Amino acid sequence: MVLIVKEESPMTKKLAVFDLDGTLSRTELFSVPAAQEMERLLGYPVQEASHIIASFGTNYKDTMDAIFPGWDQKAYDFYFTHGGEIQAKYLDRAMPYDGIPEAMDRLHAIGYETAVCSNSNIRYIKMCVGAIGLKDKMDYLQELEAGMDHKGQSLGKLLREVSPEKAVMVGDTLLDRQAAVDNQIPFIGCVYAFAPMKWNGWSIRRHMPVSFPV
Repeated sequence: MVLIVKEESPMTKKLAVFDLDGTLSRTELFSVPAAQEMERLLGYPVQEASHIIASFGTNYKDTMDAIFPGWDQKAYDFYFTHGGEIQAKYLDRAMPYDGIPEAMDRLHAIGYETAVCSNSNIRYIKMCVGAIGLKDKMDYLQELEAGMDHKGQSLGKLLREVSPEKAVMVGDTLLDRQAAVDNQIPFIGCVYAFAPMKWNGWSIRRHMPVSFPV
């Protein structure tokens, strides 16, 4: 993927905020086999990849429902105790979408700061960002913190702390779009990601290349 941006005055503080799974990271490459291994270990039916992928970017309850239908405390404890180490076994498969590292460099070169805003916890965000080679290319990492119910809240906190004059949210789900709407910033929908059919009817859609409307 190639991001084409419109250059502006370097004096303007600008922030490009990215969802992680399905926007920067081809998460299915490592998360699907990890989820299927956990299902086998706990005796749950092994779900199809498409079913697991559909839960990416949601909250942990939706993820649990997708991976462990009818989950109990044992599954919950296992997921949060061992999920990270099982995912780590497959991290050598992790990749960003084509052109993402170069796009981050280009954004920095013209005065943008970059951020990840994800519904995942900070452990996962750091692990994933490092695995796809973006550790030194992201200026801020924002998790869905305890007490927060949706990405609009975490994006709001990020914007308050960074205080950019201009910002844009980039993501692949309607949850990402709603977060942008909640915070009154422009939004770019990534049709190249997991579920492009979700974007039917929306006017702001981008395949590649992408132009930042800020």
